[in-house]
Amino acid sequence: MARGRLHTTTVRFDGDTWATIVAESDRLGIAHAEYIRGAVLRHVGRRDLEARVVVVERRLDAVSELVVAVTRILRSRLRLHKHGS
Repeated sequence: MARGRLHTTTVRFDGDTWATIVAESDRLGIAHAEYIRGAVLRHVGRRDLEARVVVVERRLDAVSELVVAVTRILRSRLRLHKHGS
């Protein structure tokens, strides 16, 4: 989390959700606000992770295309070598 001033806001939860937040934060020994803040940060981190996965998938696609191209070149050269021997 970036250092600096924290912003205050109001968030509303239904009774069941609030009971879960209270139970989990009490179980962990942390403040309810800290529990909620942590959940938000995990959610944002997951979004960042999804974006990084997309980048990696694109790079893998590019590498795959290169492997296919190199394989074609090598097969072609092997054929030429066999016919030349």
